[in-house]
Formats: sequence, C-alpha cells, structure tokens
Amino acid sequence: MDIEWYEDFLALADTGKFTAAANMRGSSQSALSRRIQLLEARLGATLIDRSKNPISLTAAGQALLPNASELVRLARDCEQSVKILDRPLRFASLHTLACNFYPDWISQILPAAADTPVQYTRIDTSYRSTDDYYMSLLSGRCDFILFYREARSEAYGHREEFETLSLGHDELYWVATPALAARCAASDGPIPWLTYSRSAQLHELSRTQVSRHPQPERLQRVFEATVSEALKSMVANGHGVACMPHTMVAGLIEQGELVRLYPGMAADHLEVILVRWLGSKDRQAQRFWERLLAQGA
Repeated sequence: MDIEWYEDFLALADTGKFTAAANMRGSSQSALSRRIQLLEARLGATLIDRSKNPISLTAAGQALLPNASELVRLARDCEQSVKILDRPLRFASLHTLACNFYPDWISQILPAAADTPVQYTRIDTSYRSTDDYYMSLLSGRCDFILFYREARSEAYGHREEFETLSLGHDELYWVATPALAARCAASDGPIPWLTYSRSAQLHELSRTQVSRHPQPERLQRVFEATVSEALKSMVANGHGVACMPHTMVAGLIEQGELVRLYPGMAADHLEVILVRWLGSKDRQAQRFWERLLAQGA
C-alpha cells in the first residue's frame, strides 16, 4: 500500500470533490478515484459517501482521518530527517499565527547580528486539530506549539508534562468592505457570511462573535476556508462579512478597504501561547525556552 493513497484521501477530505483533489495532487480524476477505491479495498471499509455533492466522509472515513494525517506527516518527517543534518527549532503553528505573528515575534527573540550565527527554525502549519498539535510534541516531531488558547488546549495545559508561555493577545471581530456594510445596513435581506471550516481552530473561537451577531438569522454561509488568508482575500473583495483576527485586517482597516462592523459589540480576546513538552531532551529547544524566560517573552 502506497503512502500516496493516504495523501489522496486527505486531499479529497479537504476539498470534497474528486476533480479538485485530483488537481491538488497533480493527478487525473480517474486515477485518483481508482487509488481511493484501492485504499478502501485494502482497509475493507467505505471511506467516502459518494451520494452527496460535495462528497462527505463515512464514519470509517472520519475515524481514519487523524491517523491518515499522522501517517503522512510521519512519512514526510522520515524523508526530511535523512536530508537535513543541521536540525532546526521546529514549531507547529496555526497558519494565521505563522503568517501574522511569528515573523515579528521570532525577530525580537532571535535578532539578526553580523557576529551571531543565524538560528535555523522551521514552522509547520499542516496540523488539523489540537490533539494533533500535542501528539506532535509527544512524538518529537516539533519542539513547540504556537496557537491560540482555547478550551481544548486548556485541558492539556493542566497536565503536568506541558509548560505554557503567554506571548501576546489578539482580537477577533466582524469586518466587511464599506460598500457591503452599507448594503447590509440598508437591506433586510441575507448577509453573505464567510466563515472558517469546522476543522480550523478559529471556527471554534469565532462562535461567540457569531452568537452575538445582532441578526444571526440573516447570516447566509457562502464561503468557508481553513486559513485566514483565504477569508481575508474574500472579504477584501466584497464577497461577504467575516470574523477576523485584528492582526490580519488592521492594515486594510487603516487603508479604508475594510471597516469594523457592529462597533458596539465587544471583540473577543485571543491569547497567543507557546507550549513545550517537559519530556523533551533536546538541548537546543531547552536553551531557546530559557532565552524566552530570560527575555520575559
């Protein structure tokens, strides 16, 4: 059984369409469909409910999803381990934080200097759930987790084998283009809503803002994505309203391309945290953590 079968399965689970999954995998639709059938035959279970459009995962497919993700990730790490001899500091991060928080933060922690060796770091944004983040720590595939504090992470945070640092805060609130905001205010019709996919951590974190919406019955979901960058582009092009982190949209608001909606509604505060596993024996990661503590990060 080829590891690519599981990569095909993950692509199909992400896109919900054979055509889109085939394009993602650089394959023909018929070839990808055949490999999915081979995987189902090998596992002795139907993984895909093909009666729906977009397709959905069966109970067996849902059960396989986290394990398939883990298997593909482990295979990639095996390939990478023999190619890279100088080991980086490895961060497992939300895509949003990797793009909008990490660059400035790491620049403050590891300032570039002519007489200082450059620290080699690597960031991975492909994790699907909080459980996946912590499994990556326990298995040694990453040294640190960078994401937002939320209920699921708190359950892990109370366990003695993990240590957490608070790195900063962000805010989550509704935004739209000025033109769309004006149209929504002048009409009683549906409000096009751009939202995070259910697998995204920010989907759960945005629930409070959604529940506070002054007219939730008008919200009509028209687009969803796993990453904030996709929502940002869609909302900036006037396709709908969205709950977005302040760090992602502050520049567009300053330029007048977006406006904050419902100013009387309180924003949700998001805490950015870094987590490590105390069972790690990596000295480089330990030194980095000690540097963070010394710098008051």
